Amino acid sequence: MIERRPTLVDGHGDHRPLIELAVREGRLGAVRLLIDAGADSTQLTSYGDVLLQMAKDRRYEAIAAILETARARSTRTRPSRDHAIHTAAEAGDVARVRALLDADPTLLNQGDREGATPLQRAIIGRARRVVRLLLDRGADIHAAHPGPEGLRHVRLQAIDFAIWGGRSTVRPTGWRWLFLCVRELARRLRSRGNARPGPVHDPAIVRLLLARGAAYDLPIAAALGHLTRVAAMLDRDPARIREARPNGQLALSAAVGFGHDRIARLLLDRGADPTWPDAYGSSRGSALHAAARAGSRPMVEVLLAHGADPNGFVDAAGNAVFAARTPEIRALLVAHGGALDPYDLVWLDEDDDVMRRVKEDPDSARAGCGGVFTAVCTRGKRDLLRRLLDAGIRCDASAGGCHSYLLEQPDMLRSMLSKRGPGSRLPDGDGVTLLHETCAHVAPRIRVECAAIRLDADATISARDDEYRSTPLAWAARNNLPDMVDFLIARGVPTSLPNDELWATPLAWATARGHSRIVDMLRDTGATR
Repeated sequence: MIERRPTLVDGHGDHRPLIELAVREGRLGAVRLLIDAGADSTQLTSYGDVLLQMAKDRRYEAIAAILETARARSTRTRPSRDHAIHTAAEAGDVARVRALLDADPTLLNQGDREGATPLQRAIIGRARRVVRLLLDRGADIHAAHPGPEGLRHVRLQAIDFAIWGGRSTVRPTGWRWLFLCVRELARRLRSRGNARPGPVHDPAIVRLLLARGAAYDLPIAAALGHLTRVAAMLDRDPARIREARPNGQLALSAAVGFGHDRIARLLLDRGADPTWPDAYGSSRGSALHAAARAGSRPMVEVLLAHGADPNGFVDAAGNAVFAARTPEIRALLVAHGGALDPYDLVWLDEDDDVMRRVKEDPDSARAGCGGVFTAVCTRGKRDLLRRLLDAGIRCDASAGGCHSYLLEQPDMLRSMLSKRGPGSRLPDGDGVTLLHETCAHVAPRIRVECAAIRLDADATISARDDEYRSTPLAWAARNNLPDMVDFLIARGVPTSLPNDELWATPLAWATARGHSRIVDMLRDTGATR
């Protein structure tokens, strides 16, 4: 299968990467095969774990050894911990960065807690002097950022941050904030006259990185508006039309996103398909989404004429209909088969349309990430919740990755549960119940209250999930939540079950993670394994 379809190795698309599944299930032969075929041994799992840690947690020593060897050969940055050099680099403190490197040269390519190097942090902060210093010191210009927790296949290099930017974590000082504002104003004045100037994060840093050997492929050329270079690349090798950045970014969506319509039309004429899988979970392409968001009706029309899917989603950003900047573009997309489900309409504050849709088609309430109720709860729409419940709509959609949204408002959780029959449960995803979620992703001030509400509604107190084979108590132990451990024990939760995996018990997790306080709590209740 891999010989016929090599992209299976990395798993860009709708399925979890094969290497992740092979490690999770302890398939030594499959792990070895996939690593030899080029699978990324450093990527994060769907639950934000490092593959090596997953193997060690499950005590798969042979698999861990293979991953250790592969990681040593990888150029991908490894998440470590935030260091003063990361903050100084992003803040533009060139003197501080120089002093830190003089004292410890090994900091040059050290990843922060998400894997960003000092060079990448400096680019995010538009700190040009720091960028130059780091490059002069030999910073790895091709280091691949592994992405924030829970996102796979991000793999952003320095040039990607210089073009598309990144999440800032350092607030500029007063003088630097003013300096950046003046610089941005000057850039906009210079570009005045262009109908839609491309919002490149920092063109000067882009030029510097390219001069120092940064990657310059078809998506980069398209993002920068280099029409002649794009045409020349395709003239030499037409197959490059499908070329993508390491994170999956395609040239077509890059050109559309930065308003380079001539390049976008050229790419379409040369065979680019707007429904090819693109970056950030866009399994049906993201060019149409970008054009709709920018309000470019001419480009929306061109892409639709080439078969773009108005219902194609961009991860966490809805489909093109949702993203449409104007009512006219939204109507055009709807005329081509695009639709907004109740989940989308909640975010657009179209509450009456939500009710109209669910009454016409009750199944539409299940669309979106966990269905309409996840959006209703995270937006705190109590009146809409009452209207939905009074209309007989119940929270029974597959929760997926949005489970925790149902727990953001305890009173709304109580309202949903009050409308359900005895013993009924809110939907689980991968065996993860809401009780599991309270031991992971819920704010400390409300997690015990949410757990109590859930248990009072007859929740299964010791359900095991598919990923960690662990009970909610084991999740609390793994995540170092003494308050939840204490609460669950007080409610009679057993410290282990007869058929628990030895590595998946609450005591095993607390011991492996070094949570000594929880270890003592569990042992005091009689836990032995």
